[in-house]
Amino acid sequence: MAYASSSQRYVSRLLKQNIENNTPTTSELQNQCPSRKKKASPPVSDTTRNLDFMELDWETSYVQSLQLLLAQERGANKASVDLVIACDCVYNESLIAPFVRTCLDLCRLTETETAGKPTICVVAQQLRSPEVFEAWLTEFLGYFRVWRVPDAYLSNGLRGNSGFVIHVGILSPVNA
Repeated sequence: MAYASSSQRYVSRLLKQNIENNTPTTSELQNQCPSRKKKASPPVSDTTRNLDFMELDWETSYVQSLQLLLAQERGANKASVDLVIACDCVYNESLIAPFVRTCLDLCRLTETETAGKPTICVVAQQLRSPEVFEAWLTEFLGYFRVWRVPDAYLSNGLRGNSGFVIHVGILSPVNA
C-alpha cells in the first residue's frame, strides 16, 4: 500500500516522525489479535518507506500537478485519491476558499472506474473563531455532503467542549 502526504515542506519531518511513533509494529499487531490468523501490517519502517511527501500549498499549488506526480509514482496514466485528511487547516478566513477548492479538486481526481467509491475528506480543526468555522462550513457545504463525527467515535481529548471538531465530507452528486 502506498501513501502520499502533502503539506508545506516544513511539515514533512514532523509528519514522518509522527507516523513512525504511532504505527504499531508487526509484533504489536500480532499480540493484539493472537487467536486470528490474519495478514500482518508492515512494520514501521515499511510504512514510512511507502510514504511519499509532496508539497501542496493550497494558495499557490495546483492539484493537477499533484495528480501528475501521483500518477508517475504509481506508474499509471491517472491518479485517484481515496482519502484526504486535513488537520488544523482552517484558522483564517482568507484561507477558506483556497482550502475548500483544493479539497474539491483532490476529491475530483478519483478515476471514473472508481465512481462507486467516492473520495472521503476528513477535516479536523480547532475551533478558534465561530465566524471562521461557520464561514468554512458554509463554503464546504456548497460542494460536499458533510457529517460531524459524533463524540462516541472520538477520543476523550476531542469530545464535547474540547474545542476541536471533526467533519467527514464526500462530494455532493452535483459537484462530482
